[in-house]
Amino acid sequence: MYREYSLSLISLLKGIVYDHQKDVWDNLLSYEPDIKKYIAALGLELWLDKSEGYAYLYQAESEVEASMPKLAEKRQLNFHVSLLCLLTRRYLLEFDAQGGSGKTTINHQDIVNGMQSFMPNAADEAKQQDKISASINKVIEIGFLRKMEDGSNDYEIHRIIKGFVKADVVDDMLKKLQAYAGEKYNAD
Repeated sequence: MYREYSLSLISLLKGIVYDHQKDVWDNLLSYEPDIKKYIAALGLELWLDKSEGYAYLYQAESEVEASMPKLAEKRQLNFHVSLLCLLTRRYLLEFDAQGGSGKTTINHQDIVNGMQSFMPNAADEAKQQDKISASINKVIEIGFLRKMEDGSNDYEIHRIIKGFVKADVVDDMLKKLQAYAGEKYNAD
């Protein structure tokens, strides 16, 4: 049976909804109470951050729901993808600390430079660039970056990354990745 909020509901079941998805976002805001009621029967909750412009569904962590199958399986990220997520989050922190507001973008070359500082000098430059490109594509797939449609080499950083990569762990994790990279590449 079709509901007025089906557009938003289906989009949320598929993944993250952003405010730049105008029709879906407006529908979500209009029918928020109905959507919350509908998904509660599935043991799900709506995370809606209007100020940051994103929404997603998550599974409540209670004893009753502990026996339910998980909506999304946790997945381990490889070194390069983890590094890019942390660098992206640090870039967003710096942008916000400087009083930035609105869209936060990062240039492709800034990503490459940031990642290369954690990698050894490449004997095979093309292979290193492929790893970086693959990492960028994976972070886009996860939903933390979006390629700008203006033909530039810029990426918009989606603020949802704040919900997954906490500010207080960024520097510590980058230090750990730096140490890991040093150990890994010195062993080779």
